[in-house]
Amino acid sequence: MSKAYKVTRHKIKFDKKNIYTVFSVKPVNYGVLTTEEAAAQIAKESSLTEGDVLNVLNRYSSYVITGLRNGYAVELLGFGKIDIAFVKSSTVDDEKKATATLVKGMVPRFTPSFTLSGTNRSRVYDLIPQRIQLVKFDANTMTEEPSDGSDDTDTELPSDNPGTGSGGTDSGSGGSDSGSGGSDSGSGGSDSGSGGSSSGDPDFE
Repeated sequence: MSKAYKVTRHKIKFDKKNIYTVFSVKPVNYGVLTTEEAAAQIAKESSLTEGDVLNVLNRYSSYVITGLRNGYAVELLGFGKIDIAFVKSSTVDDEKKATATLVKGMVPRFTPSFTLSGTNRSRVYDLIPQRIQLVKFDANTMTEEPSDGSDDTDTELPSDNPGTGSGGTDSGSGGSDSGSGGSDSGSGGSDSGSGGSSSGDPDFE
């Protein structure tokens, strides 16, 4: 199993004479697996037809939306929880003014489930394999346009290693206990962060 990354270049400008070029890396997806592709794969591995599986997946999608509409958080197949977060642009200094008018919008929020492992209590996410190899992305081996899931304008550097990638280090799925969760709450039988609010403006909570 591997996860591709690409090198990006950024310019940091302090003033006209002090412009620095720095480099970083960002993840690249090889593509998007659709619901139809999932249904076809599950049908091959079971006694169900592709249409049967697709109907179940569509009904599950409707179940999730209905649950959110009714004010519940919904567990997603043991992967984590999805709920609704508020988009707020301001706070008030009077409790009586803290009403629904502060809510400027609502967005779905996904909180992945995880367990705490080791003496440092690092998070091991259920969705991420325990060991995954990082490989440098090579456009020459791609048959479709990759996606990195972002809309930023980082400058991408061309790959200097044709083939399947330069290889890289193996990265465990555990991370420091500083993810998106605030307090730990149960999700799918494992500890899951409850998802804190994002700093800045607007505020998500």
